[in-house]
Amino acid sequence: MDGFINFNKDTGIASTKALDGIKRATGQPKAGFLGTLDPIASGILPVALGWGTKLFPYFEKMPKTYRAQILFGSETDTQDSSGTVTATAPVEHLTKEAVAGGLVKFTGEIMQVPPMFSAKKVGGQRLYRIARKGGEVEREAKKVVVHSVELVEFSPASAVIRATVSQGTYIRTLCEDLGRHLQSAAHMGALEREQVHSFTLADSWNIARLEDRRDHPEEWLLPLDFPLSFMPRFDATARDERLLTSGQPAGYIGKESGLIRLYAPEGRFFGLGKADAIGRKILPAKIMPPVAAPFSAR
Repeated sequence: MDGFINFNKDTGIASTKALDGIKRATGQPKAGFLGTLDPIASGILPVALGWGTKLFPYFEKMPKTYRAQILFGSETDTQDSSGTVTATAPVEHLTKEAVAGGLVKFTGEIMQVPPMFSAKKVGGQRLYRIARKGGEVEREAKKVVVHSVELVEFSPASAVIRATVSQGTYIRTLCEDLGRHLQSAAHMGALEREQVHSFTLADSWNIARLEDRRDHPEEWLLPLDFPLSFMPRFDATARDERLLTSGQPAGYIGKESGLIRLYAPEGRFFGLGKADAIGRKILPAKIMPPVAAPFSAR
């Protein structure tokens, strides 16, 4: 069983626990997910089965879209509502216009300090393990990209935003930083991830639905090339396929260089190649063995 699941994680469960449930439901011990969601968060958690796990590196840096609730007036040690309040500040001066204007300041390339309660490693240790013991370590600010952020709802003590961000962006930190920018305090309430690259809330599967339909993988198993449609397609001849699957280059007359999807004459996706438009050749980059999943998404 090789491919992807458009999985929708419920709140109150860790991503690793959700993955354990998927392994039991599908009977596939080789599985992984892209982009950890905290227990407090819900939404899209792309899951790969079998050979799908080998393809994460080719689209893991794609943007993600979140819908988040911001609670003004207090900060917490976790930067979300699961933590202990560490500071308070007034909210009476906040207006819809001020919050919307503040969000503009957090659009584009910004610097973020990773929160202590995160899975990021410093000195070989997960930050959240250090934080749970009451410790704190120096963290370097890193550059992230907020592609877009909009104010969806506003009330005097809370707001709802929708943000599309780069890999490695912490929405919790964005909420806290916005509160400080507005001369107040803030932490994140509810969080839902609405989209990760090609994976969206539409037609997503939670664990209950997956367990109920476990014997019908044709309904929930997405093909290996599902998240790779942004790459050009190369329809190989039988000879091209033999060369590429044996580790040799094949001829190429296309105009685009870079990673491309490879398809056998019968339409089966069999991996990725690296096209060289100048050298007029394709080198094998990641070759898949024949699998039982559907031939292709497109």
